[in-house]
Amino acid sequence: MSPTKGVSAIICVHSSQRWQAILEAVRSVRQQTEPVMEIIVVVDHNPILQARLEAALPDVRIIPNVEERGLSGARNTGISNANGALLLFLDDDATLEVDWVRKISEHFRHGHILGVTSRIVPSWEGARPSWFPDEFLWVVGCTYRGMKPGCVRNLIGASMCIARAVFDAVGGFHHSLGRAATGLPMGCEETELCIRAGRAFPDGEFRFDDAPWTAHRVGGERLTWRYFLRRCFAEGSSKAVLAALATSAHALADERRYTLRTLPRGVLRGLGDALRGDVTGILRAMAIVSGFTATALGYLSGKQALRGRPPVSKLGPLGSERAP
Repeated sequence: MSPTKGVSAIICVHSSQRWQAILEAVRSVRQQTEPVMEIIVVVDHNPILQARLEAALPDVRIIPNVEERGLSGARNTGISNANGALLLFLDDDATLEVDWVRKISEHFRHGHILGVTSRIVPSWEGARPSWFPDEFLWVVGCTYRGMKPGCVRNLIGASMCIARAVFDAVGGFHHSLGRAATGLPMGCEETELCIRAGRAFPDGEFRFDDAPWTAHRVGGERLTWRYFLRRCFAEGSSKAVLAALATSAHALADERRYTLRTLPRGVLRGLGDALRGDVTGILRAMAIVSGFTATALGYLSGKQALRGRPPVSKLGPLGSERAP
Protein backbone atom coordinates (compact mmCIF):
# COMPACT_ATOMS: atom_id res chain seq x y z
CA MET A 1 0.00 0.00 0.00
CA SER A 2 1.37 3.40 -0.93
CA PRO A 3 1.93 5.93 1.87
CA THR A 4 -0.79 8.43 2.62
CA LYS A 5 0.31 11.54 0.76
CA GLY A 6 1.19 14.51 2.86
CA VAL A 7 1.12 13.07 6.41
CA SER A 8 4.18 13.73 8.58
CA ALA A 9 4.28 12.21 12.07
CA ILE A 10 6.09 14.27 14.72
CA ILE A 11 7.05 12.71 18.07
CA CYS A 12 8.83 14.92 20.61
CA VAL A 13 11.05 13.21 23.18
CA HIS A 14 13.22 14.38 26.06
CA SER A 15 14.17 11.55 28.41
CA SER A 16 15.80 8.11 28.12
CA GLN A 17 13.51 7.01 30.94
CA ARG A 18 10.77 6.73 28.33
CA TRP A 19 12.90 4.64 25.97
CA GLN A 20 10.51 1.71 25.60
CA ALA A 21 7.49 4.02 25.32
CA ILE A 22 9.23 5.99 22.54
CA LEU A 23 9.89 2.81 20.57
CA GLU A 24 6.25 1.77 21.01
CA ALA A 25 5.03 5.17 19.83
CA VAL A 26 7.16 4.93 16.69
CA ARG A 27 6.04 1.34 16.12
CA SER A 28 2.37 2.36 16.32
CA VAL A 29 2.94 4.90 13.56
CA ARG A 30 4.83 2.40 11.43
CA GLN A 31 2.01 -0.15 11.73
CA GLN A 32 -0.72 2.10 10.35
CA THR A 33 -2.96 0.61 7.66
CA GLU A 34 -2.20 3.75 5.66
CA PRO A 35 1.48 4.57 6.25
CA VAL A 36 2.60 8.14 6.76
CA MET A 37 5.18 9.69 4.46
CA GLU A 38 7.74 10.30 7.22
CA ILE A 39 8.34 9.97 10.95
CA ILE A 40 10.24 12.78 12.67
CA VAL A 41 11.47 12.36 16.23
CA VAL A 42 12.53 15.66 17.80
CA VAL A 43 14.93 15.33 20.74
CA ASP A 44 14.66 18.12 23.29
CA HIS A 45 18.26 19.10 24.13
CA ASN A 46 19.46 15.60 25.00
CA PRO A 47 22.43 14.62 22.78
CA ILE A 48 22.88 11.23 24.46
CA LEU A 49 19.26 10.25 23.77
CA GLN A 50 19.57 11.58 20.22
CA ALA A 51 22.60 9.41 19.48
CA ARG A 52 20.90 6.37 20.96
CA LEU A 53 17.79 6.92 18.84
CA GLU A 54 19.83 7.45 15.69
CA ALA A 55 21.45 4.05 16.25
CA ALA A 56 18.18 2.28 17.09
CA LEU A 57 15.96 3.90 14.42
CA PRO A 58 18.09 4.41 11.29
CA ASP A 59 15.03 4.80 9.06
CA VAL A 60 13.50 7.57 11.21
CA ARG A 61 14.47 11.24 11.02
CA ILE A 62 16.01 12.08 14.40
CA ILE A 63 16.60 15.80 14.84
CA PRO A 64 17.48 18.09 17.76
CA ASN A 65 15.17 20.80 19.06
CA VAL A 66 16.76 24.05 17.83
CA GLU A 67 14.35 26.28 19.74
CA GLU A 68 13.91 26.82 23.47
CA ARG A 69 13.82 23.75 25.67
CA GLY A 70 10.30 22.41 26.05
CA LEU A 71 7.46 20.82 24.12
CA SER A 72 6.44 23.95 22.21
CA GLY A 73 9.95 24.49 20.87
CA ALA A 74 10.33 20.82 19.98
CA ARG A 75 7.04 20.79 18.11
CA ASN A 76 7.98 23.95 16.23
CA THR A 77 11.27 22.33 15.21
CA GLY A 78 9.35 19.34 13.92
CA ILE A 79 6.97 21.56 11.96
CA SER A 80 9.88 23.41 10.35
CA ASN A 81 11.39 20.10 9.19
CA ALA A 82 8.19 18.35 8.08
CA ASN A 83 7.23 17.94 4.43
CA GLY A 84 3.62 16.87 4.83
CA ALA A 85 0.47 18.86 4.27
CA LEU A 86 -0.94 17.19 7.40
CA LEU A 87 1.07 17.06 10.61
CA LEU A 88 0.39 14.28 13.11
CA PHE A 89 1.57 15.07 16.65
CA LEU A 90 1.94 12.09 19.00
CA ASP A 91 3.19 12.11 22.58
CA ASP A 92 6.21 9.94 23.29
CA ASP A 93 4.16 7.85 25.73
CA ALA A 94 1.15 7.30 23.48
CA THR A 95 0.30 4.73 20.80
CA LEU A 96 -2.15 4.89 17.90
CA GLU A 97 -4.65 2.22 16.93
CA VAL A 98 -3.69 0.74 13.55
CA ASP A 99 -6.40 2.54 11.55
CA TRP A 100 -5.87 5.99 13.14
CA VAL A 101 -4.28 7.76 10.17
CA ARG A 102 -6.90 6.53 7.70
CA LYS A 103 -9.84 7.52 9.91
CA ILE A 104 -8.45 10.93 10.82
CA SER A 105 -7.31 11.75 7.27
CA GLU A 106 -10.85 11.33 5.98
CA HIS A 107 -11.89 14.50 7.80
CA PHE A 108 -9.50 16.61 5.74
CA ARG A 109 -11.39 15.82 2.55
CA HIS A 110 -13.54 18.73 3.68
CA GLY A 111 -11.56 21.88 2.96
CA HIS A 112 -12.67 23.74 6.08
CA ILE A 113 -11.20 21.22 8.54
CA LEU A 114 -8.17 22.65 10.33
CA GLY A 115 -7.39 19.79 12.69
CA VAL A 116 -8.73 16.63 14.30
CA THR A 117 -8.11 14.85 17.59
CA SER A 118 -9.14 11.32 18.52
CA ARG A 119 -10.46 9.66 21.63
CA ILE A 120 -7.54 9.28 24.04
CA VAL A 121 -7.87 6.51 26.59
CA PRO A 122 -5.64 6.02 29.63
CA SER A 123 -3.34 3.01 29.76
CA TRP A 124 -2.87 2.72 33.50
CA GLU A 125 0.40 1.30 34.78
CA GLY A 126 -0.98 -0.26 37.90
CA ALA A 127 -4.47 0.04 39.32
CA ARG A 128 -6.40 3.21 38.58
CA PRO A 129 -6.97 5.12 41.84
CA SER A 130 -10.58 4.72 42.97
CA TRP A 131 -10.70 8.45 43.78
CA PHE A 132 -9.75 9.56 40.25
CA PRO A 133 -12.82 11.13 38.54
CA ASP A 134 -13.49 10.83 34.81
CA GLU A 135 -14.10 14.58 34.71
CA PHE A 136 -10.38 15.13 35.39
CA LEU A 137 -8.85 12.68 32.93
CA TRP A 138 -7.39 15.74 31.18
CA VAL A 139 -4.91 15.75 34.09
CA VAL A 140 -3.27 12.71 32.47
CA GLY A 141 -3.77 13.92 28.89
CA CYS A 142 -6.86 11.87 28.07
CA THR A 143 -10.41 12.43 26.89
CA TYR A 144 -12.47 13.46 29.91
CA ARG A 145 -16.15 13.16 30.76
CA GLY A 146 -18.01 16.06 29.19
CA MET A 147 -16.20 16.09 25.84
CA LYS A 148 -18.58 15.56 22.95
CA PRO A 149 -17.72 14.48 19.38
CA GLY A 150 -17.94 17.16 16.72
CA CYS A 151 -16.69 20.71 16.50
CA VAL A 152 -14.43 21.72 19.38
CA ARG A 153 -12.51 24.82 20.37
CA ASN A 154 -9.20 23.02 20.70
CA LEU A 155 -7.50 19.67 20.25
CA ILE A 156 -5.77 17.44 22.81
CA GLY A 157 -2.05 17.25 22.17
CA ALA A 158 -1.44 13.57 23.00
CA SER A 159 -2.58 12.68 19.48
CA MET A 160 -3.80 15.25 17.00
CA CYS A 161 -3.49 16.02 13.30
CA ILE A 162 -3.33 19.63 12.05
CA ALA A 163 -3.21 21.03 8.52
CA ARG A 164 0.17 22.54 7.67
CA ALA A 165 -1.65 25.59 6.30
CA VAL A 166 -2.60 26.51 9.88
CA PHE A 167 1.03 26.96 10.89
CA ASP A 168 1.88 28.76 7.67
CA ALA A 169 -0.83 31.29 8.48
CA VAL A 170 -0.52 31.81 12.24
CA GLY A 171 2.90 30.53 13.29
CA GLY A 172 3.77 27.79 15.74
CA PHE A 173 3.24 26.92 19.38
CA HIS A 174 3.89 29.68 21.91
CA HIS A 175 6.95 29.23 24.11
CA SER A 176 5.25 30.65 27.19
CA LEU A 177 3.03 27.56 27.22
CA GLY A 178 3.78 23.86 26.89
CA ARG A 179 5.67 21.42 29.08
CA ALA A 180 9.35 21.62 29.86
CA ALA A 181 11.64 19.21 31.69
CA THR A 182 11.59 21.35 34.85
CA GLY A 183 9.02 23.52 36.62
CA LEU A 184 5.26 23.21 36.66
CA PRO A 185 3.73 20.86 34.05
CA MET A 186 2.27 23.73 32.00
CA GLY A 187 -0.18 23.15 29.17
CA CYS A 188 -2.71 24.96 26.95
CA GLU A 189 -0.31 25.47 24.03
CA GLU A 190 -2.72 23.57 21.77
CA THR A 191 -5.64 25.68 23.03
CA GLU A 192 -3.83 28.95 22.33
CA LEU A 193 -2.85 27.77 18.86
CA CYS A 194 -6.40 26.67 18.03
CA ILE A 195 -7.87 29.99 19.21
CA ARG A 196 -5.36 31.84 17.05
CA ALA A 197 -6.17 29.61 14.07
CA GLY A 198 -9.90 30.10 14.59
CA ARG A 199 -9.43 33.84 14.18
CA ALA A 200 -7.36 33.41 11.02
CA PHE A 201 -9.82 30.88 9.55
CA PRO A 202 -13.30 31.98 10.70
CA ASP A 203 -14.93 29.29 8.56
CA GLY A 204 -12.50 26.62 9.73
CA GLU A 205 -13.21 23.88 12.24
CA PHE A 206 -11.39 21.66 14.71
CA ARG A 207 -12.99 18.31 15.39
CA PHE A 208 -13.04 15.61 18.02
CA ASP A 209 -13.71 12.16 16.53
CA ASP A 210 -14.32 9.50 19.18
CA ALA A 211 -14.19 6.56 16.73
CA PRO A 212 -10.39 6.30 16.37
CA TRP A 213 -8.50 5.98 19.64
CA THR A 214 -5.08 6.47 21.14
CA ALA A 215 -3.72 4.78 24.25
CA HIS A 216 -1.89 7.22 26.55
CA ARG A 217 0.40 5.72 29.19
CA VAL A 218 -0.31 6.84 32.76
CA GLY A 219 2.68 5.96 34.90
CA GLY A 220 2.66 5.45 38.63
CA GLU A 221 4.13 8.90 39.21
CA ARG A 222 0.83 10.37 37.96
CA LEU A 223 -1.41 8.35 40.26
CA THR A 224 -0.89 10.37 43.41
CA TRP A 225 -2.87 13.19 45.01
CA ARG A 226 0.30 15.29 44.90
CA TYR A 227 0.59 15.02 41.12
CA PHE A 228 -3.14 15.52 40.64
CA LEU A 229 -3.23 18.79 42.59
CA ARG A 230 0.08 20.03 41.13
CA ARG A 231 -1.16 19.39 37.59
CA CYS A 232 -4.46 21.17 38.33
CA PHE A 233 -2.58 24.16 39.75
CA ALA A 234 -0.34 24.26 36.65
CA GLU A 235 -3.40 24.14 34.40
CA GLY A 236 -4.84 27.14 36.19
CA SER A 237 -1.57 29.03 35.73
CA SER A 238 -1.60 28.07 32.05
CA LYS A 239 -5.15 29.40 31.67
CA ALA A 240 -4.00 32.76 33.05
CA VAL A 241 -1.32 32.98 30.37
CA LEU A 242 -3.81 31.77 27.77
CA ALA A 243 -6.26 34.52 28.71
CA ALA A 244 -3.50 37.11 28.38
CA LEU A 245 -2.47 35.77 24.98
CA ALA A 246 -5.99 35.41 23.62
CA THR A 247 -7.18 38.82 24.88
CA SER A 248 -10.78 37.78 24.36
CA ALA A 249 -13.70 37.63 26.76
CA HIS A 250 -14.67 34.31 25.15
CA ALA A 251 -11.25 32.67 25.38
CA LEU A 252 -12.23 30.67 28.47
CA ALA A 253 -15.86 30.05 27.53
CA ASP A 254 -15.31 26.28 27.41
CA GLU A 255 -13.80 26.37 30.89
CA ARG A 256 -16.81 28.24 32.25
CA ARG A 257 -19.20 25.66 30.80
CA TYR A 258 -17.07 22.84 32.20
CA THR A 259 -17.05 24.47 35.64
CA LEU A 260 -20.77 25.25 35.73
CA ARG A 261 -22.07 22.05 34.14
CA THR A 262 -19.65 19.14 34.05
CA LEU A 263 -18.13 19.50 37.52
CA PRO A 264 -21.39 19.87 39.50
CA ARG A 265 -22.78 16.82 37.71
CA GLY A 266 -19.61 14.93 38.59
CA VAL A 267 -19.95 15.81 42.27
CA LEU A 268 -23.57 14.69 42.30
CA ARG A 269 -22.62 11.48 40.49
CA GLY A 270 -19.96 10.71 43.08
CA LEU A 271 -22.35 11.32 45.95
CA GLY A 272 -24.99 9.21 44.21
CA ASP A 273 -22.48 6.36 43.83
CA ALA A 274 -21.78 6.61 47.56
CA LEU A 275 -25.49 6.40 48.39
CA ARG A 276 -25.71 3.28 46.23
CA GLY A 277 -22.98 1.61 48.26
CA ASP A 278 -19.80 2.68 46.45
CA VAL A 279 -18.09 4.64 49.21
CA THR A 280 -15.28 5.68 46.85
CA GLY A 281 -17.83 7.97 45.19
CA ILE A 282 -17.28 10.39 48.07
CA LEU A 283 -13.56 10.41 47.25
CA ARG A 284 -14.29 11.20 43.59
CA ALA A 285 -16.59 14.03 44.61
CA MET A 286 -13.86 15.34 46.92
CA ALA A 287 -11.30 15.06 44.11
CA ILE A 288 -13.49 17.18 41.83
CA VAL A 289 -13.84 19.89 44.45
CA SER A 290 -10.12 19.74 45.28
CA GLY A 291 -9.10 19.75 41.63
CA PHE A 292 -11.27 22.75 40.87
CA THR A 293 -9.91 24.60 43.91
CA ALA A 294 -6.30 23.91 42.90
CA THR A 295 -7.00 25.03 39.33
CA ALA A 296 -8.66 28.24 40.53
CA LEU A 297 -5.72 28.97 42.84
CA GLY A 298 -3.33 28.36 39.95
CA TYR A 299 -5.29 30.78 37.78
CA LEU A 300 -5.26 33.49 40.44
CA SER A 301 -1.56 32.91 41.03
CA GLY A 302 -0.88 33.14 37.31
CA LYS A 303 -2.87 36.35 36.99
CA GLN A 304 -0.94 37.85 39.90
CA ALA A 305 2.39 36.84 38.37
CA LEU A 306 1.49 38.56 35.10
CA ARG A 307 0.69 41.87 36.78
CA GLY A 308 3.31 44.52 36.32
CA ARG A 309 5.00 42.59 33.52
CA PRO A 310 5.08 43.71 29.87
CA PRO A 311 2.10 42.42 27.88
CA VAL A 312 2.50 38.80 26.81
CA SER A 313 3.69 39.01 23.22
CA LYS A 314 1.98 37.46 20.26
CA LEU A 315 3.62 34.77 18.14
CA GLY A 316 5.03 35.85 14.80
CA PRO A 317 6.23 33.57 11.98
CA LEU A 318 6.93 29.98 12.95
CA GLY A 319 9.72 29.82 15.50
CA SER A 320 10.46 33.56 15.47
CA GLU A 321 9.00 34.39 18.87
CA ARG A 322 10.38 33.46 22.26
CA ALA A 323 8.72 33.37 25.63
CA PRO A 324 8.43 36.81 27.22
